[in-house]
Amino acid sequence: MRWALITVDGELTQHDGHLDWDQVIGIEGKARVFLPGLAVAGWVNDIGLLDPKNYPRNVVGSCVLATLGARVQPYAGPVVFTGWDPLTEIGPLPNPEFLDTVQGDVVKALAGQTPRELSPSWAQQMREIAEHVRTAPTPGLTARTVRLP
Repeated sequence: MRWALITVDGELTQHDGHLDWDQVIGIEGKARVFLPGLAVAGWVNDIGLLDPKNYPRNVVGSCVLATLGARVQPYAGPVVFTGWDPLTEIGPLPNPEFLDTVQGDVVKALAGQTPRELSPSWAQQMREIAEHVRTAPTPGLTARTVRLP
């Protein structure tokens, strides 16, 4: 199966073969990041934001996810991309070259440049998202008592 990984250092690597979720994402489990309208899913550690020592915030990965339509928020730890079909769920990553382009554009924007095919406002927006990823508070968990009738 074809899949891709963005490390917390922002490096993108493409892979063919078995994906060991526990080794790549972490033993705590994976959480799917919804990417509307794409045959692709992003995956992050389910509790990554609550364990910053083991799962630092992934600035480049968070910006790539936002560019692809995900909710703008910090994502922690490695970000994995696979194919996604609502009927068969996880599958091989289609057209992995598009991730090379998006990740490269994000890296350029975060370095203060404007990618050739994109506007200066897009590059500025990526820098603003990156700042949000670095500085946003960790989301809290709400526990509620459930009373059964």
